[in-house]
Amino acid sequence: MSVKEAQPEMLKAEKTADTAPKYSAPALEKGLDIIEFLSRCDTDYTLAEIAAKIGRTKGEIFRMLVVLELRGYVVRVEDADKYQVTDKLFQLGLRRPKYKSLAYIATPLMEVFAEETRYPCHLAIPTGSQIAVITRVDCPDPVGVTVRVGYRQSLLETGSGLCLLAFMSSANRSRAIKAIKADDPWVNVDELEAKLIEIRQKECLIEPSKVMDGVWDISCPILGAGSEGAVAALTVPYVKLVTNPIAPEAVADHLITAASRIAQALTS
Repeated sequence: MSVKEAQPEMLKAEKTADTAPKYSAPALEKGLDIIEFLSRCDTDYTLAEIAAKIGRTKGEIFRMLVVLELRGYVVRVEDADKYQVTDKLFQLGLRRPKYKSLAYIATPLMEVFAEETRYPCHLAIPTGSQIAVITRVDCPDPVGVTVRVGYRQSLLETGSGLCLLAFMSSANRSRAIKAIKADDPWVNVDELEAKLIEIRQKECLIEPSKVMDGVWDISCPILGAGSEGAVAALTVPYVKLVTNPIAPEAVADHLITAASRIAQALTS
């Protein structure tokens, strides 16, 4: 259907105060409402629950959910008649040349790091108020903590996220903090800014994991060209192993070198 043929329900123009047309697509907005809501949820929801949560009726979103399921953006949980969002949008995002190039360039250098230290590592990028892991390299040894590709978590709950916040450009940091406050209005921004200043005074973040006891996050920024700031964070989930007694500070030194090599390759 062309724009000219679209029905008012599908596409309409609204006049703003300066008379410039502002277009909206209610059907598309319903689908985005569903995806955005489910992406923030830790639990699954039924059709009726989703409708209530996003302020729609069941009739309004029924067909949209059917289409989203057919296209692979949501999936129905077996035997529960509940829905959860898939990682299809994330996978589509990874097809962007920027992220394909980043993962392509970083992976061989991450493999060198893993061989030198016998520790795994992963690369995370910022996405709204969260981090998303776009590539990883496992350790050569049989024991180690790894993070799966596609893993998402709050910027505030991971070493990768705090490292990204500290070293990204001020404009990107302002946008990220705005997104964080939208998710959690109780975040103390002054305390956060003070922590980020402290992190920026170091080349590498080393702190206990907020997700797993006994694990330390060691994270370094991958800096873009000029004033772009951090475009990614290279992180090791560090645990002290009897079979590999290398100290976290030594791992951090190797990680700083690897992050610098990735940044140079990325901007050359």
